[in-house]
Amino acid sequence: MPDPIALKKKRAGLPVQHPPRIVYIGILLSALSLAAGFLTGIAALAVNNGYPSIIPLANGITFHPDLMVFGAVGGLLISEKLELMEKFPLIRKIPISRPIVAFLFGGVFILSLGILSSYAVARYAGLLLVVAASLLFLLFMSSNVNHGDKRIKLVFAAAIASMSLAAIGNMNSLLYSDVKLTFLALLFPILYILAERMELGFVRGMGARIMALQAYIAWFAVGMAFVSVEVPDKFISRFAMVLSIILVAILTGISIKFDPAFRKIKRNGRFQHFMRAGIQISFFWLLLGLILFMLQAIIGHGYLDPATHSIAIGFIGSFIVAHSPVIFPLTFKKKAIQENVTFLPLIMITIANVSRVFGDLAIPYTSLGETFSYVSGYLLLFAILLFVYNIKKIMVSPD
Repeated sequence: MPDPIALKKKRAGLPVQHPPRIVYIGILLSALSLAAGFLTGIAALAVNNGYPSIIPLANGITFHPDLMVFGAVGGLLISEKLELMEKFPLIRKIPISRPIVAFLFGGVFILSLGILSSYAVARYAGLLLVVAASLLFLLFMSSNVNHGDKRIKLVFAAAIASMSLAAIGNMNSLLYSDVKLTFLALLFPILYILAERMELGFVRGMGARIMALQAYIAWFAVGMAFVSVEVPDKFISRFAMVLSIILVAILTGISIKFDPAFRKIKRNGRFQHFMRAGIQISFFWLLLGLILFMLQAIIGHGYLDPATHSIAIGFIGSFIVAHSPVIFPLTFKKKAIQENVTFLPLIMITIANVSRVFGDLAIPYTSLGETFSYVSGYLLLFAILLFVYNIKKIMVSPD
């Protein structure tokens, strides 16, 4: 259905705004990475839990986390800034957005092929491209083109640095098998989202000292996470990871304290309730994920998958769903009626993650755990379809 505002502007002879083509490319490549990561993840999940695989190569698939963290999540977070990046020339008239998109998704593709084929040179080349993309993204986020408080920009910088360091750490290990490396990779979206919530906290009266403290904590947490990956001494490595988790938990607590979603403010309207519920649910999953990562670091077995999915699906997924009625219409420059939003995708992604996280935790005790873990993939697929339906519903004006 045509955008009524665009038609009105066209008839009046006014310029109609459209997002740059690179924005569509970034969203499309993020969606493709999400689809590939989702299919390979379900295939690997089927093999691990004794179900028939939908992909014959499932036994050799180990790049599912790379597709999801670097490709899908990283691509979506970067795509939100692509339009502004078009105004930042890197070399002459070439905007910085072009090499960032090319390096990130090209790197993820080459990395995946390198892991699948066991061709080390391709794997390293892909990871170096991801590092280059993250460094360019860091250059843009720290520039004056990207407006904002310097302390908030430092937290964004720490998030992007963790993405680069995770790619470097991935040269010697794989995300799917190394708990410390997985946590380091997840720090990118965790800190990035917390930095975005800092912007709201700043508007709501967060003090300058607290903001500066968060910047120091964010960088220290990234440093400790990288030390845990690279230092061979087991005691120092484990201590560094535990310290990093504690620091992220402190950041989370500060964010919750100042986040308007956790304040006792009377809010009217379906959309406000939807956003508030989504943010509260996402922080619940983040705190649970941090607890599970702590147990994995201390006890050392059985908590990696539930910890990872608690954060990757529960925190990041719920947060994206909660903000989608705002982010996607702005990104695509479409008129939106946010009150048309439905709670269905938020409810379904929560059900899917409950099935996955608690199914994984129950596997040592009952065979039903494997069933719930496997079924969670299809519940998540249904949640994604409801998510797309929700976006379409709010971006179409009623007759």
